[in-house]
Amino acid sequence: MANLLDEALREIYKERMGRDPLAFMKDAIDWNAFPPLLEDLYRNNTDKGGAPNLPIVIMVKVLFFQSIYNTSDETTEREIHE
Repeated sequence: MANLLDEALREIYKERMGRDPLAFMKDAIDWNAFPPLLEDLYRNNTDKGGAPNLPIVIMVKVLFFQSIYNTSDETTEREIHE
């Protein structure tokens, strides 16, 4: 399934070459559709301590970023902080 999604995103991106991939993702994807689908899978157990989780939309965007740029978790984290 991930390969199909990756390929679909690449095809749409090829149609809009020249644009920044991150700007493309912002316009092409309805990010507000993800939270209702993923709420049951995303637990925020901060009652026992620790920092609160990031919003679901941010986490999904990070996964898309990793998929498009084929980056490791460490590289992605560094890019986000930059």
